[in-house]
Amino acid sequence: MRSAYCLAFTAILGALLLSGALAAGESFVVVEARGVNLSPGAAVDGSQPLTLGEGQEVVLISSSGRMLKLIGPYNRAPAGQGSESGTDVVGALTSLVAQQGPRSGTVGLVRGNETEVVPPQPWLVDVTHSGNRCVRVGEPIVFWRPNDVGAAKLAITPYDRSWRIRADWPAGEHEAVAPKSVPFHDDATYMISLNGAEKTINLIAIPATVSTDAMRAGWMVEKGCRAQAQALARNLK
Repeated sequence: MRSAYCLAFTAILGALLLSGALAAGESFVVVEARGVNLSPGAAVDGSQPLTLGEGQEVVLISSSGRMLKLIGPYNRAPAGQGSESGTDVVGALTSLVAQQGPRSGTVGLVRGNETEVVPPQPWLVDVTHSGNRCVRVGEPIVFWRPNDVGAAKLAITPYDRSWRIRADWPAGEHEAVAPKSVPFHDDATYMISLNGAEKTINLIAIPATVSTDAMRAGWMVEKGCRAQAQALARNLK
């Protein structure tokens, strides 16, 4: 069953589908690709034709945060003059945040049977709820716990349990920086526990080609890092 949050989020995205053409010359980055030799994070020149055959699909994010899904057969410039429309992800996010009204703390949102919270900063990795978390390439991974600030035992292991790292999380600290020696990988699943309460977290890297906050917000939405996307939307103007 889809959560009420997901339904509301989808409705906002659908309402913000734009019918105008994307600006010619706008740059794009591949978010997802199916059946075509394009990898997530690859830069695409929006002014050049992109050819897709039957059954091939590409999801692109523009520098302004507009999401564009292309389905083959297709042979045109994504940002060319035409009737292609995209989803205004930034508009959807800011509308969602505005609907919530001013909040002094974190915001609760339902995901499955858990109530996830929106972190105070978009790059904090909530270790108290299972799900996808987006992190930046080349930047430290910062773990976060929203409420319980007592002393805790932190344990991290990959899904295959091939290694395990343990550390103390001091009382009064909401954040903990992951050691650089930890071999994290993109789109890999890790089991992270606090005092034995284990959560399944999938870490997804945002490549350097995703270079604006608007693009990062779109990437987060597409990859399922919705709480972090909301946190980022608070800073978008």
